[in-house]
Amino acid sequence: MEPFVRLHYEASMNFSTTQLRMLGSVMYFAAFSLLTSNLADLVIKIWPIKSSELNWRVGAAGLVLDMLVSSIVPLAVFFFAAFMNNDRKLLQVMRWVVVLIGVITVALLAMFALDAVQIRAALPQNVKGQFIKAALKASLQGVLSATVFIWFGLTVGKLMKSTGVARAAESKEGMLMVGSREASPSRPNLRAIDASEGTKKDSTSALPADG
Repeated sequence: MEPFVRLHYEASMNFSTTQLRMLGSVMYFAAFSLLTSNLADLVIKIWPIKSSELNWRVGAAGLVLDMLVSSIVPLAVFFFAAFMNNDRKLLQVMRWVVVLIGVITVALLAMFALDAVQIRAALPQNVKGQFIKAALKASLQGVLSATVFIWFGLTVGKLMKSTGVARAAESKEGMLMVGSREASPSRPNLRAIDASEGTKKDSTSALPADG
């Protein structure tokens, strides 16, 4: 049994569906608040947008990569809340969103590397070391974020597929059990009827004829 499925099953044994949905609503709000706060903080730091300037692009890319790392936990909480509420449509949308974010992060890393090489060549020798450390940190954050997002989306997809197959199997098994119970009482025992009729005929033929 998958970890999320087992956890959801154990939680369902102790809490009612209404209680789980109440807890999931609180977790929705908490995750949304954290994600909104991170996004607002990023916008404040990179505004106004100056995409034509090399220094701005490098600094903005570093801030975006840092924000993505800090958004991993809120996204995980959001996914868990959707799982507790059994909101399969939201899970489907969110898993493709995180996979898309992971792919975009890979593209952002490539552009960041190109810009970082250009800006490093123009820096004074005494600050190149600090810039390289900051660039390596941002690159590591980007690699980790892209890996987690893509892995998370694929794992949620496999989980939903496995739970869907399990539910279909349980439903089919239940229908077969119900069908067999309903059919068995109404099925006549033809052999028993034939045997009883044959016994009656033999006993009738064995009686002596009057006359």
